[in-house]
Amino acid sequence: MYAHAGFQKQRGLLACVVGISPPSANSPFEWRWELLSLAFSVGCMISIVAILFTFQDRPQSEWRGGSLSITGTLAIFSTSANMAAALAVGACISQYKWLHFRKAPHQLSDLDLLEEASRGPLGSLTLLTKRPRGLASIGAVVTLLALGFDVFVQQTVSFEPRDVAMDDGNATLGLAHAYDSGATRIGALGTILNVAPSTMDLAMQGAVFRGLYNLGSPAVFNCTTSKCQWNSTYYSLGYTSSCADVTEATIRLHPNASATWNSSSPGRREVDMNLTTPGGIRLAAPFSHTSWQTVVSVNATSLSKENGVSVNADGVRLMSPDIVRIGVFRVPVDIINFAITPANMTIFECDIALAAYKYSNLSSSGQNLTVGKLDTIRLDPGLLTDGENTTAAAHITFNQTGLPLMTVSASDIAGLQLLFTTSRFSGRIYEGLSGIPDQGTGDAFRSGDIAQTMHAMADSMTNQLRSTYNVAVRGLSFVPVVFIDVEWAWITLPLVVQLISITFTVIIIIQSARTAGLPLWKSSTMALLTYDVQFRDDEDDVGRLGSGIRSPKELEALAKSWKARLELPGQT
Repeated sequence: MYAHAGFQKQRGLLACVVGISPPSANSPFEWRWELLSLAFSVGCMISIVAILFTFQDRPQSEWRGGSLSITGTLAIFSTSANMAAALAVGACISQYKWLHFRKAPHQLSDLDLLEEASRGPLGSLTLLTKRPRGLASIGAVVTLLALGFDVFVQQTVSFEPRDVAMDDGNATLGLAHAYDSGATRIGALGTILNVAPSTMDLAMQGAVFRGLYNLGSPAVFNCTTSKCQWNSTYYSLGYTSSCADVTEATIRLHPNASATWNSSSPGRREVDMNLTTPGGIRLAAPFSHTSWQTVVSVNATSLSKENGVSVNADGVRLMSPDIVRIGVFRVPVDIINFAITPANMTIFECDIALAAYKYSNLSSSGQNLTVGKLDTIRLDPGLLTDGENTTAAAHITFNQTGLPLMTVSASDIAGLQLLFTTSRFSGRIYEGLSGIPDQGTGDAFRSGDIAQTMHAMADSMTNQLRSTYNVAVRGLSFVPVVFIDVEWAWITLPLVVQLISITFTVIIIIQSARTAGLPLWKSSTMALLTYDVQFRDDEDDVGRLGSGIRSPKELEALAKSWKARLELPGQT
């Protein structure tokens, strides 16, 4: 004897009208929508990977998606891939509930549990936390993992600004292969090394004083971006200084050292001390006991006029690159005795000469130019050629192996010699009640390293020469460009979600095909309405789910041919 729950009478009538067809075998075609959705999901994932591979480490500007950015495009593909995979997984979880009850008796509440799990993350979480159920737990896990699908896909892409080197003409480096400011000579003098004072190069004279007083130099490069670079090797004409401490040698050359510097010796209180360096520079350093003293004495002599011009065996006139020799005398101030003794004096000789500079690996950052390697090359004597007329400047040509041809105006060299040997540069400064006016640039040598001060002056003169840009070379300017950076680790979760979804779907398809007579109801609500539970007294209250509908076609026919109305308890 049977006890019934459900619509047994109606189902019997249905069997008479429609007929009960034999169970049909499942075919992959009946899973076509799930398989198509998985294929679509895989296609979207392939598109995502292809986009990432294509635009990895490429400028963002190369993306040609119109108003849709690369992240927006990835979001569309990832959302589509996630939703398509979720469709297949949800159908498989729903189908599994029929497999679940086919294998063994289970609580009827599992129907609701599995059906809720097929509808989204909340039901899947409930399934995993309350009563995990076989293969359905795999579907629930992948449903929960899919929550991070879109986020992880978008995390694969980041945008990193990088400096890109471009030869756009916005990076130029100033060099000098010639020095000719237009200075002329006084023809009446009849000499090559002379200059008309009104035509002297005032900019170069200013560079001398800027270097001495650390007043900066003109720009020798142009870079319109924050960083530029010049990777080749470059040569430029410039100036160099070489200094030596000649204090002891100068003291030994003094004719009456002991009498002059003995402060207790009788005679005049004022001492006109005159020193001569080994290089022939005369340095006067007078002082008066207890009254005043010389602090710094500077003097210079022209080298080219004395020994710079020579004639070789072929009768060709050559000129040395040496320009001037400068002597500097310095003593600290003795505010009590104002006496000068050998123990406290310092004497330097420095030669200023033309030279070639070899620059390598230059770069700029802001207003600063960094030279990776700098070599100073001494020039051999150059060919001296006269001007076209008595006032035109003569020129010195340096044609040295390994260097570009370099030329210098002899009148410009004469102008520098004139500057260094006059009171605008040479002279003395005093301390105390001397009443003698200071002259020259002695203040620049009061303190600090004398050789370093001379080196700074030569650098300033070189920079002034280079700032004329009579040779300009192009470099690379670095422009900030936003690049697409791909972090592949983030793609792991989306790939795992797809792999599990495919595996889970295939397993459910195979198990459904192997279960004889099991219709592919999946998540059909109509299928649930056609089932009832039958109980037998001899089966320990284990009911049997049964349906007179054997195929989806019969279920479809039922849905189209019958109508229903909801009746609540107590209503007729």
